[in-house]
Amino acid sequence: MSNGSIHGHEIMRMIHAAETPMTRADLEREVTARFGPDARFHACAGQNMTLAELLEFLRHRGKVVEVDGYLRTDIGMMCDHE
Repeated sequence: MSNGSIHGHEIMRMIHAAETPMTRADLEREVTARFGPDARFHACAGQNMTLAELLEFLRHRGKVVEVDGYLRTDIGMMCDHE
């Protein structure tokens, strides 16, 4: 997608690749450091989302879960497109 929007897969990869489990606050700091405070996100069925909106979108679809305050994802749940 153009105009600087980041695909939700990037966020799923960040959660999956973290050396230690990430909290929502950890992810927010990492995303801000990597993409900037005004980053916008998209996925196959949503566009122009904030990080909070993207996480809710992914959570609703079972692609990201929060267990004991830590985020988890299953890379196998990603769609096969960017």
